[in-house]
Amino acid sequence: MIEIKDKQNCCGCTACTAICPKGCIEMKEDMEGFLYPVVDQRNCVNCGVCEKVCPILNCKDKKTFGQKAYIVQNKDEKVLQESTAGGAFTAIAEYVIKRGGVVFGVELNKDLVAHHIYVDTIGELKRFRNSKYVQSSVGGRYIQLNPS
Repeated sequence: MIEIKDKQNCCGCTACTAICPKGCIEMKEDMEGFLYPVVDQRNCVNCGVCEKVCPILNCKDKKTFGQKAYIVQNKDEKVLQESTAGGAFTAIAEYVIKRGGVVFGVELNKDLVAHHIYVDTIGELKRFRNSKYVQSSVGGRYIQLNPS
């Protein structure tokens, strides 16, 4: 069962919550407002899948590679004004949607809580613009990605 003893060893991704076959892992807010997994030990069957999916516990070895950098700026002036990083996300997302895909991103809701959603139309991409320098709630989005 997943157990977080040191907060720096959790990125709050909620993968453990999403994969738990018994649904006994809940993300709970700490005193600073960050989410961490809490296991209902009465219902946990110690299957270990939460630990197997954790990106912190299963960190891959670093590989060296030649790094390249690109500067991207959206040609659409309106998109550029509403964006904080040159509008690259919008351009890439439009490419995906035009080919029948969906795009996941983060929006601020009316209560100013950052949460993940998906959109399937270009008009909805504006919901993702601007930076949100806070932890976001992934919610049940992993299940939407892989509804097996």
